[in-house]
Amino acid sequence: MAEELLKSIKQISRERGINPDIFFSAIKEALLTVSKKYFDPDATIQIEIDESKGIIEVFVSKLVVKEVSDPLAEINWKEALKYDSKAHEGDVIKIHLPSETLGRIAAQSAKQIIMQKILKAEQENIYEKYFQLAGTLMSGEIRRIENNNIILGLEWGEAILPPKELSPKDNFQRGEVIHFLIKRVFSEGKGPLVLATRYMNDFVAELIKKEVPEVSENIVRIFAISREPGIKSKVAVYSTDKAIDPVGAIVGMNGNRVLAITKELRGERIDVIAWSNVPERFIASALTPAEVVSVHLVDPINHVAEVIVKDETLSAAIGKKGVNIKLASKLTQWDIQIANRKSEHSEEKQTKQ
Repeated sequence: MAEELLKSIKQISRERGINPDIFFSAIKEALLTVSKKYFDPDATIQIEIDESKGIIEVFVSKLVVKEVSDPLAEINWKEALKYDSKAHEGDVIKIHLPSETLGRIAAQSAKQIIMQKILKAEQENIYEKYFQLAGTLMSGEIRRIENNNIILGLEWGEAILPPKELSPKDNFQRGEVIHFLIKRVFSEGKGPLVLATRYMNDFVAELIKKEVPEVSENIVRIFAISREPGIKSKVAVYSTDKAIDPVGAIVGMNGNRVLAITKELRGERIDVIAWSNVPERFIASALTPAEVVSVHLVDPINHVAEVIVKDETLSAAIGKKGVNIKLASKLTQWDIQIANRKSEHSEEKQTKQ
């Protein structure tokens, strides 16, 4: 039994990439606990594991004496002969846990111990590998869908992508390979330890970085992102190199780069805007696709701005259900109010929702 157990430990250690010492220490603990029921609980129990020979020994050592004064450390000569027929006074003998008892203990505890230690060791490995990758864009295959939670295969372990971390347009099937952002990594727990997201603004930022070399090389930088997942994102960018157009770099030739990002976001529209440290200019750009006529900073301290747009682009400025003006306000950190120049409109001002 001991030989088979040790072989199993070595095989599992190789397959799972877990240090075998973790298993050996656990088995020693289990044997020590159970052995106290056989030996005196106060005795010094020794456990030796010979990995090369596949031998496990559990024993106590006692000094053979004529008269016993310390029962925990000494044994009478006549009693010692039961364990070692060649024992003499002055010898130190080993009193072993019977092999049948040892085998029974090992059989009962080995499977449970090994599975517990495998789980713990694998969780530690996963945590150490992925904790430092929080905020990183990853890709993985959808292994299964449980209770609407998408379970993704990683190099080590799995990640969970719950419904609240999905965009409304995300609709996936088992076997698909998708991109996601590592939002958080847990040190222990039931189920996958890596929490994935496709909902956060940072997910859009990392997709842009992946698709646009100028961003990954820090030539073009993202100033801010505002997003209504599944509907629209607005991205404000600027360039550290005057020769590089930041908006053009993101959009790409014939719009190929921004289209690739939109495709990954399942059709979510991306508005790329040139950031400016001049609030009026930034606000005007943020309201794209509307055409802005003028921007008036009504309250610079509290960041309130009034904007007039061309009449024919009023609807575009506000957007469906107010999404465009809402995202422009979030992006610029200004409370943008749109004044309608046409007197026939019943509402003269539209405020962000």
